[in-house]
Amino acid sequence: YEPRNVERGSRLVAVYQSKPTVVIQMPRGNLETISPRGLLLPYVMQKIQSRDFVTSMMVMRKQRVDMNLIVDLDPVEFLNNGGAEDYVKQIRNVDSINLFLSSLIDVDTTLWKYPVPSWMKKRSQFDTRELESKVNKVCEKMRGLLMAEEDSSHYLLSILSTFAKENPPKLEEALSLIRSSAPQPTAQTNVLLSDTVQNAIKYLAFLADYQLIFDTACGMYDFEMAKAVARHSQLDPKIYLPMLKRWKELPHFMAKYEVDVKLKRYESALRNLVACYREESSTEEPQENQSLISPVVDFSQCLEFIEKHELHRLGLELFKRDDPEGHRSIMLSLGERLLADRKPDESLVIFLAANPKNLEGAKRAAKASGDWRTYCACCAEAGEVMQGELISDIVEKLSTDIGTERERQANFAAAARILLDYDQNTPDALDMFLSARMWGEGRRIAYLYDRIDLVNKVVDGSVSYARTCVEDLTERASSFTIANNRYAEVIIIRRDAIKNAQDIEDNLDDSASMFSVQSTASNTSLMSSASGASLGSVASVSTVITVGAQSTFSLTGDVDTMKHKSKFNKIGRDKKKSRKKKKGGPNSRRAKPGSEKELEELIATLKHTCPTEHYAGLIVSTIEFLLQSDKVTVGKLLFEAYQDLASSVEESQTCRIDKDKARRREQESRDRKEGRLHEATEHPCEKE
Repeated sequence: YEPRNVERGSRLVAVYQSKPTVVIQMPRGNLETISPRGLLLPYVMQKIQSRDFVTSMMVMRKQRVDMNLIVDLDPVEFLNNGGAEDYVKQIRNVDSINLFLSSLIDVDTTLWKYPVPSWMKKRSQFDTRELESKVNKVCEKMRGLLMAEEDSSHYLLSILSTFAKENPPKLEEALSLIRSSAPQPTAQTNVLLSDTVQNAIKYLAFLADYQLIFDTACGMYDFEMAKAVARHSQLDPKIYLPMLKRWKELPHFMAKYEVDVKLKRYESALRNLVACYREESSTEEPQENQSLISPVVDFSQCLEFIEKHELHRLGLELFKRDDPEGHRSIMLSLGERLLADRKPDESLVIFLAANPKNLEGAKRAAKASGDWRTYCACCAEAGEVMQGELISDIVEKLSTDIGTERERQANFAAAARILLDYDQNTPDALDMFLSARMWGEGRRIAYLYDRIDLVNKVVDGSVSYARTCVEDLTERASSFTIANNRYAEVIIIRRDAIKNAQDIEDNLDDSASMFSVQSTASNTSLMSSASGASLGSVASVSTVITVGAQSTFSLTGDVDTMKHKSKFNKIGRDKKKSRKKKKGGPNSRRAKPGSEKELEELIATLKHTCPTEHYAGLIVSTIEFLLQSDKVTVGKLLFEAYQDLASSVEESQTCRIDKDKARRREQESRDRKEGRLHEATEHPCEKE
């Protein structure tokens, strides 16, 4: 409703007591009668509360008031206390009922559009969540009342409105009502072509799309109704008439199958296809009157449809009892699909759950998932002998798999167990135990097979690993101190950037640029110290953190630079462009001093230099083994290196925190002396 202004100088002449209207005299002298909303809405609300629906409907229709107000004013009164019954008794005009039903929405109009005055009777208490399904409840209530009337055929269009207005629309029930309301059939005419049915279909098409109604009629497998619906639509008769004719000539289940496929109801289509397959399987001899257009359905067609639309669950239910062979085929198909979808664990379960088991598929799934125990069991169950080449492939796959430190240790232990159980290769198995840092297990295996030389090999391996750890821990302590000192500088810059609400990368002053030399030197030392660790040894856990600048130096030959540069010779120009693009491209790994990126890299470095729980556990087990093997000196050296790292980390952190607190106190004191409001700023990374 858009308000309309009256002319300036208009005078209020009279107000009707029985109507929500007023008489206004314009400056020219003419009289006009209007209905202000301030009078109209309370009047309509009072009429609705007194259940005078005839007057309220007439006024609301004339003044364009939203008819949701009839329900929203008191939903409990309308739905449960006889309001809807009185409405049906008073309103006999079908058009008025249709207008009321078509305007329903799942929104309470009294909350935003038509506020109820405080002096008016309050509505009954109800759950506001019920308004989310207001349309469906009103439609159900009105449909029940209209269908209970003696002349229910008079309200046919209104009943159709209740079906079409619900969410989702109940078009199947609406079409069934249209068919049931058709006159008695005669030998000469089709009942669906009568005026009553055609008018009902046209009205239903006004509420819903013709294509949707046609698809619904086809989904009911009522081809005569579909033909009657298509008569008044924009569908091409050259398309739908041959299609409907073909479906009529097909067998019952095959016609349903093709309709479901067209409507993309694949589960229903599979059920009908299986029913058609069983019907043909139960018929030993083909029928004489069977049409040539009816295809022969076999199990391969059912399986192909299941695989195409991934209906294995439904297929297993349909073939579970009476066709064990088909059930097994669907199980194997499901296992292959899971294996193709990179779900080897689920695929392994399916292959082994089939009756009988599919050992070849189970072996492929077990190999893909890394389940070597199940793989070996399947080989034994299939009668295969685990020999050298097969064992070597399994051991190589386990020892080269990429994963966390804990996962790699488990893989090495598994490879060692395979070498012992299936190849009796004690030396190679011991090497796997050493790679897994399982010193105690390696010593036990060496004594079990009476290999004293291998015992010494285990001790030597633990000593070598301990010395490598000492170097790595020393390097971690140095890296942590350097990164922590730089972190203390960068975090101050980032706090100032947050405080001033400016980007630090655009407003770095000369004092901040002084950090670039220091950061470059520290980054160089970090990279040089980290690169000293051998990637093949245990020190590989200390990876290189790329915080340094990337060199863009390139060497160009004299011959290339002396060549003529033209549009056909792009040697020099391409190199220059690629060099510039590499220097300033989005993939550049250079971190600008004091930037957010440098802060993130420093945090990553600090986290990396602290040993993980698994790494600390390996160090503890190594120290214990060294003490048991009379290598006290090396064990003590490793213990002291670990203690030095812990003390360095704690000392560096304590020193940085104390300096930061002193700086904050100094800044607060300076702000107070200068009369400024002091606000402590923190970076989000400090809250983690």
